[in-house]
Amino acid sequence: MQEPYYWYVLYVRTGQENRVVQDIARFADTKGFTAQEIEPFCPMTETYYRAGGVKRYQKRPLFAGYVFVETRLDPKSFISEFGSFVYSSQEIIRLLSGGKDNIALPDGERARLEFLLRGKRCVEHSVGFITGDKVTITAGALMGCEGMITYINRHNRYADIDIDMFGSTAKARVALEIVEKK
Repeated sequence: MQEPYYWYVLYVRTGQENRVVQDIARFADTKGFTAQEIEPFCPMTETYYRAGGVKRYQKRPLFAGYVFVETRLDPKSFISEFGSFVYSSQEIIRLLSGGKDNIALPDGERARLEFLLRGKRCVEHSVGFITGDKVTITAGALMGCEGMITYINRHNRYADIDIDMFGSTAKARVALEIVEKK
């Protein structure tokens, strides 16, 4: 999307993320917006699991209970166009904000999430190794973001990471395969 653009974050009932994405897209369509003007999405992450001896990665929401809306509408226009929908929806609990006039995700926090998502709206699994206490990621979404990792579970192949949103920290679990420990 061309600059300037904004990301708005909706807190929704857990398990209703896909439904809210579809509802927002339908509502935007009835208001005459195109998919390029309003893009609701739920950031996803890959999760490792074993089934019948075969390893697989399955997608699930990166933040359970959150839906993002990418648009060029400034905060005032967004509230004007979508406020009634947001506040009347049974699945949307509230629009997140960083203060009274700051309903759009700050640019730095948005840029960090965009880096993790790599334009795919999904944090794909990463591969790395551990040397002493230092984690080095050699491939995947976490490459260059080692400082965000707070916990690693090598057996179940995941890492917990901290992501800043509106000045506070949100925790997320992402797939990480540690191939070697030196």
